[in-house]
Amino acid sequence: MRKKNYLLFFYLPLLGIVIIFFVLSNLNQNYIRKKVEHLVKEQLQATAEILKVNISHLLKEDNPANEILGRYSQEENIYYMAMIDENKEILGWSSRFEGYLPLSLEKIEKETSWIIDSPAGKIFNLFSSFSPGGEKTYYLYLGYSLKDLGAMIAHSRRSFFIIFGFIFVIGAIFFIGLYQLQTHYLEKKREAEEEKKEKERYREISAFTSGVAHEIKNPLNSLSLLFELFQKRVPQEYQEDVSLGKKEIQKVTRIINQFTDSLRPLKLNKEKFLLKDLILDVRDSLIKEVSKTGVEIDYSQNVPVALNADKVLMSQSFLNLFKNSLEATDRGKILIQAKQYRKKVFITVKDTGKGIAEEDKEHIFEPFFSKKKKGIGIGLYLTKKTIEAHEGKIEVQSEIEQGTTFFIQMPGG
Repeated sequence: MRKKNYLLFFYLPLLGIVIIFFVLSNLNQNYIRKKVEHLVKEQLQATAEILKVNISHLLKEDNPANEILGRYSQEENIYYMAMIDENKEILGWSSRFEGYLPLSLEKIEKETSWIIDSPAGKIFNLFSSFSPGGEKTYYLYLGYSLKDLGAMIAHSRRSFFIIFGFIFVIGAIFFIGLYQLQTHYLEKKREAEEEKKEKERYREISAFTSGVAHEIKNPLNSLSLLFELFQKRVPQEYQEDVSLGKKEIQKVTRIINQFTDSLRPLKLNKEKFLLKDLILDVRDSLIKEVSKTGVEIDYSQNVPVALNADKVLMSQSFLNLFKNSLEATDRGKILIQAKQYRKKVFITVKDTGKGIAEEDKEHIFEPFFSKKKKGIGIGLYLTKKTIEAHEGKIEVQSEIEQGTTFFIQMPGG
């Protein structure tokens, strides 16, 4: 996926959710703050009305202002209170701030309620007038703690971060899952398109090869019969030349057959057999065919391993692999290992040969790709085709002058 598409698909929706959640959270906190402030104002006004009635009775009895306020100084959530005369002079006051009364005459000229920040948090201030007996005018100044509001806002903020973290994790998992699904879908789509193109290409090659093979085989059959006749009638001194010609015709026929076999769909005749028996048979036949001193071919397994596969096709596949390893190795060992894990069989073919160039690794399983003087590049292609027809897979690792290892995974058990 391109970087721009990844940004649009993953980051922007997640960022949008985060922004929306932050906005909603801030709106919710502002709503809680305003609602609580409104409720506090109503409660404080009600409290002030009750206090003013009680204070008015006490003033009529000529009680001092400080004594009157002292009776109510322990009222819960009221942090300070003061009584002021009509000249805005303080007659008496009490405060939990140890001598601190945050009264601003300039403030009370403009509004009757406001909020200040203090060492104890936010304090809601209310300034209201009253007239005991309808004579003099007094003012009652109250400071009400908004610690409950602070606790609610803090709780709301904690809840926000918990919910946000939860939503962020769920959202991240969701979008990563979507991204992986889309990536997997696009990869499968790309593979399907490539497979379709490859099938069309090989269909064309197959049709062309079949036509060419058909046109060539008839003359080759005639030539083969002609050489058979020559071999019976020519003098002895020409027998070797006739035999060589006959072999070349057989070589051309074999190459044509390999071309046609490589393009023909595989038909599997599966049977159950022990892998060890198959590999040892292939090894022994190869050693008879290619005599090479200084190179050993060893096989090892941790437990007996069985395959349910086409024995003939698998024999040819292993023969191709062993022959490639043997041709690439001058001295050392070719080690074949097999092990079984659950319902999978893992096979490695490791040699100590010349290795494969980095630029050639991705091409070695392609048809007609070969760096050998002799060979048309069909063996490894047919090997891969056979293994994949069995729902297996083959990979290669190699370093120049360090050797090559083929890794094969097959269904088994």
